[in-house]
Amino acid sequence: MDMGTPAPDRLSNNDDSDQPPAPILPPPTSVTTSSISTILSDEWHGGLPDSEHVRFFRQTNWTATPLGALSTWGFALRLHTLTVMADSMAKGPDRVPIYNEAFVPLAGKTHPTLMGSTFKDGFPELWSAIGPVFEAAEQTRKAVDVVEMLMFVERNGFTEEAYFSGNFVPIYGDGKIEGFWNSVFEVTKTKIDQRRRTMLNSLQVPDGRSARRRLASFIMPALESNPTDISMALLYKADEDTVPGSILLRLRGSIGIPAGHPLSAETTTLDSDEGVIPLLRKARWRMATVPVDERFDGVEWQGFGEKPKDVSILPISDTKKLFGFLVLGANPRRPLDDDHRQFMRDIASIVYQIAGAILSAEDTLARETRLQKQLEESTRLRRYMAENASVGMQYVATDGRTIWANEEYYRLTDHPRDQELQYKLSFIDVFIEDDKPKALDIWHRLHNGEQKVLAELRAKKIFTPPSGDPEPVTLLAHSFRVEENGELKSIMAFTTDISAFKWAQASEARKAAQAEEAKRQQEEFIDFVSHELRNPLSAIFQLAETIITSYPTAGEAPISKEDLAATLKNNVDNANTILMCAKHQKRIVDDVLTLSKLEYTMLSVSPRPVQLPNLVGKWMKMFEAQLLSHDIKAHVTPQSSLLEHKVDWVLCDESRVQQIFINLMTNAIKFTKSESRREISIEFGAVPSRPRDAFSKSICWAPTHREMEDLTRSVEWGLGQPLYFTLSVKDTGIGMSHEEIERLFGRFEQANARTTIKYGGSGLGLFLSQRLTEKQSGEIGVASEPGKGSTFVFYVKSRRTEEHGPPDTSQRIALTSRALSASATKSTLDGSFEHPKVELDKIHVLLVEDNEVNQKIVSRQLQKSGCVVYVASHGLEALSVLRETDVWFEPISSSAASTTFTPKHLDIILMDWEMPVMDGLTATREIRKFQAQKKVTRHVDIIATTANARDEQIAVALDSGVDEVVSKPFMVADLLVRIRERLSMPPRMTVERAVTTP
Repeated sequence: MDMGTPAPDRLSNNDDSDQPPAPILPPPTSVTTSSISTILSDEWHGGLPDSEHVRFFRQTNWTATPLGALSTWGFALRLHTLTVMADSMAKGPDRVPIYNEAFVPLAGKTHPTLMGSTFKDGFPELWSAIGPVFEAAEQTRKAVDVVEMLMFVERNGFTEEAYFSGNFVPIYGDGKIEGFWNSVFEVTKTKIDQRRRTMLNSLQVPDGRSARRRLASFIMPALESNPTDISMALLYKADEDTVPGSILLRLRGSIGIPAGHPLSAETTTLDSDEGVIPLLRKARWRMATVPVDERFDGVEWQGFGEKPKDVSILPISDTKKLFGFLVLGANPRRPLDDDHRQFMRDIASIVYQIAGAILSAEDTLARETRLQKQLEESTRLRRYMAENASVGMQYVATDGRTIWANEEYYRLTDHPRDQELQYKLSFIDVFIEDDKPKALDIWHRLHNGEQKVLAELRAKKIFTPPSGDPEPVTLLAHSFRVEENGELKSIMAFTTDISAFKWAQASEARKAAQAEEAKRQQEEFIDFVSHELRNPLSAIFQLAETIITSYPTAGEAPISKEDLAATLKNNVDNANTILMCAKHQKRIVDDVLTLSKLEYTMLSVSPRPVQLPNLVGKWMKMFEAQLLSHDIKAHVTPQSSLLEHKVDWVLCDESRVQQIFINLMTNAIKFTKSESRREISIEFGAVPSRPRDAFSKSICWAPTHREMEDLTRSVEWGLGQPLYFTLSVKDTGIGMSHEEIERLFGRFEQANARTTIKYGGSGLGLFLSQRLTEKQSGEIGVASEPGKGSTFVFYVKSRRTEEHGPPDTSQRIALTSRALSASATKSTLDGSFEHPKVELDKIHVLLVEDNEVNQKIVSRQLQKSGCVVYVASHGLEALSVLRETDVWFEPISSSAASTTFTPKHLDIILMDWEMPVMDGLTATREIRKFQAQKKVTRHVDIIATTANARDEQIAVALDSGVDEVVSKPFMVADLLVRIRERLSMPPRMTVERAVTTP
């Protein structure tokens, strides 16, 4: 086997010549007779030049090798060995290398053991690739070429990547292949230059469109394509505008840097001392090569997977601007020679060009964006001014199609925005039929050359004036031609809504008449209220004077017992009449207040759980005395709907529904009491739907004033099944005609003028009832005929609920946890108390009232009913009285222990609100504070008696600790009923607070 190699001068450490050598094999004709005899002798190797390598060759123990002793070698092998020693290398038939001195660098660490050993033993890593080459040359007996074979050469102090090309030529001798001649030459420079040029060519400078991509997208793929020469990479982009006084560095790409590595930080600054930043500062203006140190530990080196000795830092910059940095790891198996440095310079140059192109594109893009934004801003401002103009603006093409219109135009005209509806002259359709010819005439006038036209047109859109009936919107249209070089291009119109001005202009006289009418109605209302209040007031004065003068004064003769009894009886009748007059006045005031709340939407509806039979029964008790006194028979009938739909507990605002029922019952009594047949029938029920079907078809329903709102959808009504509470009141009164029914539910209206004269009344009751039913998602109606009585019906919306439903939120009925301490009828020093038993026939009351007249009257009435009354004129005085009662407890001092003191017993406190020195609510809060401090030993019920009866005022009172509110004026008899009800409640942990309006 024989492998020829280039001559020693072509296999030097510094020569990378790419030219193949001429064949070294000497031609047969050059072998002379003397040389042949020399070769055939046993000392044939004596003719070799005297060199250290030849001496090494001779001293090799060839006998121990597969080739045997030198004297046994064949002629061909001897001949080519002589040649190879002068040139390159030969191998025997057993692949035993015979090489010259020039091959020693290629043998590397295998020299000198390679001489005489087999190729497989010397180069096991290459055998898989070279072995088949030997076999092919031996079998074909032809030369086999090897192209750019990778070999790692130990030279320059490290293992170097090298590439070789050559051929394997079989050597014939004595009729057989005695070896192979290997002619080889190094192509390392060509191979590596080609690889690097390929990578550099892939670093393409972007054009204007592609330059808008990121820098990393142009650089990193090319670097990744050559992992042998680029063992790692870091690409930083510099941003000088982000961090004042410093340069922000953003890591845009990396190769071989694992996640979480210290070098993988995405952002840092150039003045940082972390990672490679100090190295970057050194290379700020010039490329630098720095040794690899511990900061690169953990890097996943590409290519050969070995750590290089050095990395190169390439600044991407010019004299004015720093674009960034590129850190590149070197090829650990190539020297850092001029080729490497040029390679780095080439990379830096191309990367700079890429960065410059991107920067230029960014500047161009920024400039384009800035100009585009300026243009868009200018257009936006013009469009914004047009869109938000206070007049409608419209561009119309010469064929009549709307090109553009602002929002105000569409708002003023209700013209649809849809593109398909912008047909020719579509804008004319927004006007009423009477004004369409006028609008079309304006269009023709402008087309015929008239420059501008100002006209008023009425649109189909409806204008709702502050008062009066709705009417078409009136538009003032200012239309003009838009010309270019004297030619009509479009027509523009500015449109203004002058409806309010036209209405005001046209309604001056009407407004004056309305003002006069309003003044007249106001005066009539004042006259009415004055009349309704003065009439009973006059009777009160006269009857009071009659009572006062009913007894003889000093000097007059005494009256007899019979006359005294008659006088007392008359005085009782007079007092009852006074009470009736006062109730009439109170109802007038209540109706006016309710009307005011309805007008200003301040009337609240608050649901509470009720049972309809109990509710109606309680209402009927209110009228027992009137029905009995007028001999009117009343029938109360529950409808079958209650059983059919299994209605038990429902939610409704008891006080609001009661107000409607009271109005209907009061009217029924008023118009029935003078008839020969006096009967009133009440029916009630509940249905889940179609509430009108629960009544007769002849019912005439009152018109609604506004769209009804379903209040039962709010959270306080719960989630029970919706129901409608239905109720009818049928009487045998005078009845009404159809014309009278139509006037019935108006404000201050009655069936006719005679009704007011004969029966009295404010005319507010039914109007308020209608508004109250409407407020509760219901309706009210009536069926009547003259002389046949009337049937009033109404329904309100409700929901099913359980017995213990949600509390009445409008009246602020709160359940307040309160531990009722045992109060004392006696006390001991250890502080133990017993709860006293209340004697309902002898209730001990603390009356706190600053008005002396009220003090006197209420105190006298309470005492007449068997109560023990203590009086205080203001809150501070009430607290003093409280300290004298049996509910007060303080530790007794030794000096006071011998003093005999009998405390006053106290059951309940009646507390006025507005008082001097200390008002009632402040006093109440002080009492509750004493109770919390255990100075008041048990809970004392406090009923506020006040004229402050608004819902907000009542809420404030309840929050201050009051248990119940009774609004003035009130009957002492009714007040006593409430007092006994409260004191009859057993002691419990929670106390119900309530509001009572007699």
